[in-house]
Amino acid sequence: MENMLTEIKHEDNRIRISETLIVGILLTMSGGFLDAYTYLYRGGVFSNGQTGNLVLLGIQLAEGDFQGASYYILPILSFLFGVFLAENIHRRMSRASYIKWRHIILILEILLLTVCMFIPAGSNRVANIIISFICALQTQAFRSLHGLSYISVMCTGNLRSGIQELCAYIHVQDRRHLVNFRHYFLIAGSFVAGALAGSLFNGILNGFSLILPITLLSIVLIMLFLKNQLLRLTDRFNLRWFDH
Repeated sequence: MENMLTEIKHEDNRIRISETLIVGILLTMSGGFLDAYTYLYRGGVFSNGQTGNLVLLGIQLAEGDFQGASYYILPILSFLFGVFLAENIHRRMSRASYIKWRHIILILEILLLTVCMFIPAGSNRVANIIISFICALQTQAFRSLHGLSYISVMCTGNLRSGIQELCAYIHVQDRRHLVNFRHYFLIAGSFVAGALAGSLFNGILNGFSLILPITLLSIVLIMLFLKNQLLRLTDRFNLRWFDH
């Protein structure tokens, strides 16, 4: 596979660390963990994607249970507000020199997950709303891998895109499609690994298991801050962590 740190080249011949495979893997592991966390520890719900919430909202409305419908409206609104806020941060900080907009997004995620660690089990609704907001921030801020569109907090689209790339390789025999297929399924595998870790850690640490996604996001944040140093190390030692 392409070098995790050197695969993305832009017009200025610099690397966008946020689009590298290693960052995608770390973010997707965090996403898988959060889905397992909210399902196992926060009331049996999935807070990453909103499709299920929209379906359940429709069911509650059809049954005339407006109070029950409100349970699903709030996470949906929280997700929408997260996307809105992330895009506004992006537009306002697009020319920032050192502190980039993705740094702000990651810092917000880490702080909010830290808050969630101390929310008692009886307040699952609040925790799920916060995690829906966090996932929206991450979805909006990290959407590209090797120049490919992907989502780090859910997998359906990544699986579809992976199979599409495999079909393209079978028909045109262009190795780039095979590499893309591998990338998508590495991302899907990372989501499963995150969910597995979520199941194991939740059984041991309960709410404090969020220390794992906090750690993963902190590693990504450090990588983004130390971009220039990573680039120099990559060039100096010709780092190639994964082969084609």
